[in-house]
Amino acid sequence: MINFRKKILITGGFGYVGSKLCQFLSKNGYDISIIDNLLQKNFNKKLLSKNVNFYNIDVNDYKKLSQNLNKVKYDIVIHLAAIVGDPASKKFPKLTVDTNLKASKNLFKLCIKNKVKKFIFFSTCSNYGLSTGKILLKENSPLKPLSIYAKTKVDFEKFLLKDKNKISKIILRISTLFGASPRMRYDLTINEFTKYLFLKKQLDVFDVTTWRPYIHLVDLANIVYFFVNQKVKFKSQVYNAGIDGANYTKQDICNEIIRQLPSRSKFISYITKPSADKRNYKVDFSKISKLKIKKKFNLRKGIDEIIFDLKKNKNHQKFKKIFSNI
Repeated sequence: MINFRKKILITGGFGYVGSKLCQFLSKNGYDISIIDNLLQKNFNKKLLSKNVNFYNIDVNDYKKLSQNLNKVKYDIVIHLAAIVGDPASKKFPKLTVDTNLKASKNLFKLCIKNKVKKFIFFSTCSNYGLSTGKILLKENSPLKPLSIYAKTKVDFEKFLLKDKNKISKIILRISTLFGASPRMRYDLTINEFTKYLFLKKQLDVFDVTTWRPYIHLVDLANIVYFFVNQKVKFKSQVYNAGIDGANYTKQDICNEIIRQLPSRSKFISYITKPSADKRNYKVDFSKISKLKIKKKFNLRKGIDEIIFDLKKNKNHQKFKKIFSNI
């Protein structure tokens, strides 16, 4: 039986991932605290409940961050707060370095000071950047970050892996995400493509044959839940966080959407001119697959969920900045 006294901090807990994860963990009986600066206005206050607390703190504010960790004394810290994605990091390069690297280091040092037992860090498969070969990339494959976003993630990974303190460190290199969330994003590939075609909007698809790994939010939440419950081991572990068989091209994604919305194929244009995004990689998930974590969503089921979300939520059908990270 889960101990309600076990305290978990989720930084960036009102974001696309954080809000879903908070919802998932709180329903499973954990005492959750959210730290978020509400940079993204589209947050859902309904997440707050008797075992979910919110602190309006920017992770860059060392004083307030320190006061919070000194006072609450968390058992586990799940670090999500970041400037996320290539477009946002390109637009805010200094803030990206300050938030993703400098503030992350400060947070981790505060965790050590306050005897946090486990630190779970959300990194990214974008760290692999560009791979021209056909071999699936494992955790020990070379990292080739192409953006400030990925470079800050790689640098913080290196910082964690060099640390010798007695704190369990789990580094999750997250696949590209999709699925419905209390704080929805429609600037992610599968979510975006599905929305455009559902609304019969023209969809221009670049780099049709480039590969990426994808994972649904619920499957990611199950992975985090596994590590939250795992017996503390004071060593560093890096995992590619994804699902076997879930490396897809943009063509694969479009084909699956058209299977569910067959009349929408006329709204797709495949652009032969390459985009500025050079990323192309296929990832190996054999290490995390050995943990036998339950999987619930494949591509078809995830697209079906997004279509359902668009049908029931008229606000999500609108094209607003609040549905992106830029």
